[in-house]
Amino acid sequence: MNPFVVLQIATAIGSAFANRQQAAAMKAYYDAQADVSRLQYESKRIEAKEQGVQALKNTNRAIAAAVAKGAAGGILATSGSALLGQTISLAEGARDLRTSQLNQIIFGNMGDVQYKNLQDAGVNAQAGGTLSALAGLGTDLTNIYRSGSADTASTFQKRTAFQYPANPSGSGMGGGK
Repeated sequence: MNPFVVLQIATAIGSAFANRQQAAAMKAYYDAQADVSRLQYESKRIEAKEQGVQALKNTNRAIAAAVAKGAAGGILATSGSALLGQTISLAEGARDLRTSQLNQIIFGNMGDVQYKNLQDAGVNAQAGGTLSALAGLGTDLTNIYRSGSADTASTFQKRTAFQYPANPSGSGMGGGK
C-alpha cells in the first residue's frame, strides 16, 4: 500500500480522535460550569436564609423595644398601643421571614435547573462531538477510497489470485483462471 495512503488514513483517525477528545473536554467544561453554578446558587440560598435570621433578630429587637418602652411609661405590654406595636412588628418580621424562605426555595430551584441544563449541555456536546468525529472519519476514508489512492477490493482480489494456486475443486480461495 502506498505510504501516503497510510499517512492519510492515520491522519483521518488522528483527526477523529482529536475531535472526540475535544468533545470530552467540552463535557468536562460544562460539568465544571454546572458545579460552579450549583455553588453560586447555594451561596445565594444561604444568603437568603441569613436574611431570614436577621429579620427574626430585628423583629425580636422591635418587640423588645416596644415592651421596654411601654414598661418604662407604666403601660401594660399586653394591651393597648404596646400590644399593637408588638403585633405590627411581629407581622412585618413574619413577612420578611417568609420572603427569605421563598427566596431560599427559588434559589434552590434555580440552582437545580441551571445544574441540570449545564449537565445536559455537556452530554449533548460529547455526543455531538463523537458523532462529528465518526462522520468526519467516514468522510475522510470515503474520500481516500474515491481518490483512488487506496486499493479497491477488486484490485486486491486480482493481486491475491496470483499468490494462491488454483483450487481444483473450483471453490474457495484462488482464482483458477
